[in-house]
Amino acid sequence: MPEEREIKIPVDADFVLPDLDDVIEGTHAVDRGTVELSATYWDTDALTLLHANLGLRHRSAAGEPGKWTLKAGNRMVGQAVSREETDFPGAPDQPPQAALELIRPEVGEVALHPIARLVTDRHTVDLMAGAARRAEVADDRVSVRSGDRIAATFREVEVELFDADTALIDAVMTRLRAAGVGEPDSTPKYVRALRALGHDIPDRVSV
Repeated sequence: MPEEREIKIPVDADFVLPDLDDVIEGTHAVDRGTVELSATYWDTDALTLLHANLGLRHRSAAGEPGKWTLKAGNRMVGQAVSREETDFPGAPDQPPQAALELIRPEVGEVALHPIARLVTDRHTVDLMAGAARRAEVADDRVSVRSGDRIAATFREVEVELFDADTALIDAVMTRLRAAGVGEPDSTPKYVRALRALGHDIPDRVSV
């Protein structure tokens, strides 16, 4: 599975994302604007996937077909949490068979259904070196939905690392801290949503 590395940082509602242009020499910022993302996470009533350090979601933006993503495992690499991540095409009403085949050796046959829905307004800035994307900084305003009501809201900044060395990571974090961010927190949006919906999730569960 491909690896995803990201630093997640909770921020206050009035946080202002700083200018990230020229954060280090040779890197420039490209503002991609804001998009609304709708994500539905699937699991069992007992949260079998979560407790096996797996996560399965379908996520889409307006006017796009969306995709399924399976996340597996996690480990800390410096300030970043690293996870294996595999994407699958497929309609949103049923997990794709290819994803289920990867899940089955870990948890057996399970009946999955939607367990949490999140809507995120994501403002993304790419950090580029020429035509190469070295990192992505996303300012996420998240609402946790329960039927037609909003059960909770929160905001966080994600710094996703591609070809990012220590110098770039340190420079980005320095600029974010100057703008008022606190310490990184690797808790996934899905876990924060489940807690907001009343699930008792132990701290050690982090996928």
